[in-house]
Amino acid sequence: MEYRDYGVFVDIVLDREINPEKFNELYKELLVNYRVIMLQLKAQSPIIRLVPYVEKHHVIYKYRWALTATTFITVFLTGYGLTSSFLSLISQANSTRIIAESILYTATFLLALLAHELGHLFISRRELIDAEGPVLLPAPPIQLGFIGTFGAVIFTKTPPPTKKTLAELGIMGPLMGFIVATIIGLIGVFISPTIPLDVAVKAMESGEIQPLGFSSLMFYLLVNMRVVNGVLLIHPVLFAAYIVYIVTFINLLPIGQLDGGHVVRSFTRGKTFNAMGLAVPVLLLSLGFILEVFYGIGDIYISVGIASTILYLITGRHGHPGSANQYDESHCSWCIILYILLLVLTAPIPIV
Repeated sequence: MEYRDYGVFVDIVLDREINPEKFNELYKELLVNYRVIMLQLKAQSPIIRLVPYVEKHHVIYKYRWALTATTFITVFLTGYGLTSSFLSLISQANSTRIIAESILYTATFLLALLAHELGHLFISRRELIDAEGPVLLPAPPIQLGFIGTFGAVIFTKTPPPTKKTLAELGIMGPLMGFIVATIIGLIGVFISPTIPLDVAVKAMESGEIQPLGFSSLMFYLLVNMRVVNGVLLIHPVLFAAYIVYIVTFINLLPIGQLDGGHVVRSFTRGKTFNAMGLAVPVLLLSLGFILEVFYGIGDIYISVGIASTILYLITGRHGHPGSANQYDESHCSWCIILYILLLVLTAPIPIV
């Protein structure tokens, strides 16, 4: 019906939308053979937007090796702190074992993080989504109050063609990270030692050990796979799984470009999704304050609420563009089922 050349992109106005099968075929052909991104935008008359794809590396990607090396160091320092305290508690601390188990912690923790990102890359490669990474991001070690890393990222530079692909892209990372964390957790459960209850009580009273303030359903199930007499002391490897579950839950929140945002955006409209992204931090903070005031156990929800607020301000304020084809109505039912299941299994639960 109409052709509009804006210089940096071209719009073609149609009398009716291109059906999903033909759109997917054209999308891949234009991207692979002509390096052009094709979008189908909803309007009074459907619009096909053609955008030349200029491949550029994200600024963070340029420093990937330095960031990766730094992350190995900061995660190792976290493992060193955890391992030193753990081995001292069971009177088995020596420099060789501390270093060996710190390396084990570093390897298992980073394995779960990388499995998460490789899950995303698998879908990206299968669906011809141009992506680069993963890049590990360092953070202060546990000696400075954090866990040694802000996680890992990949950078997707072309949009998924369908809502189904968007959902698969979002869920595959948390799913792979969750599976690897569970395997690591199983190992951690059976290498964690136990101490008699009376010894544990004395150690808690003296401050030598601290009970977990909260758990998740999956972590609870893991720990109860082993019958123990006494109290289980959490090995650093088991603690790595514990942390990954928390990070997975936060990443599943339906906010902006988080993985949960991809999944939820695949079956909601833009305005609905934006409202949900704004509501999540408010609900988490409200729940945290209520639990803290009345029961003294709301600190975890306040912490997650603050984290989700920061994530909303960084990635959520500008919404989520969705898939390349705004007329697409494809759905990934198994993605939604897995999304709900992972949320339930990793949600933090205060231990009363």
